[in-house]
Amino acid sequence: MSEATFTKCGGYRRMDTFMLATIIYYGTVIFCRNNVKSNRQTEQMEQAARSGRQNMAEGSQRAATSAQTEMTLTDVARASLTELQLDFEDFINLAGLTPWRDDDPNSLEIKSIRLERTPPGPNIIHNFSRTVARNRAKFAKWLESEDPVVVANALVRLCDRADFLIRKQLEAQGERFLEDGGFRERLTRQRAAARAEPETGPACPDCGDAMRLRHARRGPHAGSKFWGCPNYPECSGALPLENDVKRRQSTAVDSSRLEAIGVEAGRHG
Repeated sequence: MSEATFTKCGGYRRMDTFMLATIIYYGTVIFCRNNVKSNRQTEQMEQAARSGRQNMAEGSQRAATSAQTEMTLTDVARASLTELQLDFEDFINLAGLTPWRDDDPNSLEIKSIRLERTPPGPNIIHNFSRTVARNRAKFAKWLESEDPVVVANALVRLCDRADFLIRKQLEAQGERFLEDGGFRERLTRQRAAARAEPETGPACPDCGDAMRLRHARRGPHAGSKFWGCPNYPECSGALPLENDVKRRQSTAVDSSRLEAIGVEAGRHG
């Protein structure tokens, strides 16, 4: 099967890291509205939360053409959530308290809650919003607490959980890059393979122009080769590769017969 030019991209609405970042962003906006008096501080915290979420989405989308950009933006998302986590830690410390320990029952419960994933298929935006609402409800007893220190502690724990998963995501991205290379490397390999293949084929059955060798990217014949019209999409003429093989074999047989006839003619001349 031929190598795909563009790697899979997007799909961020089904990632646990993006789901956590979304819950953290919404929680941060509500927290700041209720508990932070400084407009400057509110802006900084909301921007950090938003950066954690939006950079993850952008990195996922850029994966098709730049593995390096995908990793960079994912790392920016992680750094933004770390900045936000420190703001919540400062809020707790300035209240004269300390953040929950890792083995605190609340920390362990928040860590153990299983996230629901957005189902694949149509209506992804609608389904994502509904899934976010159901997941937020799982953390409601902390995020909707009347005690702002409890809310801050919960958001610290959610940021910590997101950080762990994003680090795993970065490791997977790095391994994929080492194994498959980047977009430019794929283009170089595919161009070299294309040059090694015959440039033209039989005449297009629809317009008559010489056809070019193509690769099926989708459908039941994905990865197989076929002859396609160079004027696509204006002309959609196509032939299976076997037709050209038979044509070449037929031409070779005819040539052999002509040579044989020539030899015989020479003998009788």
